[in-house]
Amino acid sequence: MSTNITGLGVHIKVKDFSKSLAFYKALGFSQVFAYGPRQKIHEDYNGAVFEHGGAKLEIAAGHRAVKPSVFNLPVPSSKISLMIHVKSLNQIIRLCQKADIRISVAPRHYYWGTLELVVKDPDGAVLVFITPYSKSETLLINADESFGQNPN
Repeated sequence: MSTNITGLGVHIKVKDFSKSLAFYKALGFSQVFAYGPRQKIHEDYNGAVFEHGGAKLEIAAGHRAVKPSVFNLPVPSSKISLMIHVKSLNQIIRLCQKADIRISVAPRHYYWGTLELVVKDPDGAVLVFITPYSKSETLLINADESFGQNPN
């Protein structure tokens, strides 16, 4: 049986749109669409859509079908996270330093063949940046190697 799914996206309801927009742009997300009170596409609230490799990420400070109180709630856990594949964690580290974005989990080498680091957006959404393992990048970014061996 074949599926009719043609893409996947994530919509994050944000408390402070300007702060969230600056956060995602600072990390290199490419904005492809915007809407809001002062935009060509008018809405009572601000929103933006980013796209990479066919995947979409939308942030908005409102939604017609969502109660306004939802936008003030923090993300209470890291049960769900965005997995973002990048060419290099070194570049992400530099972007974080430049924008004063705190790295929640420092770079680690995982035995399944990746280097990963974690940041949280202004509302607490977890972003896991992932790149294929390479010894040279591991040394460059001083990644933790203690997770690099299969525990079995």
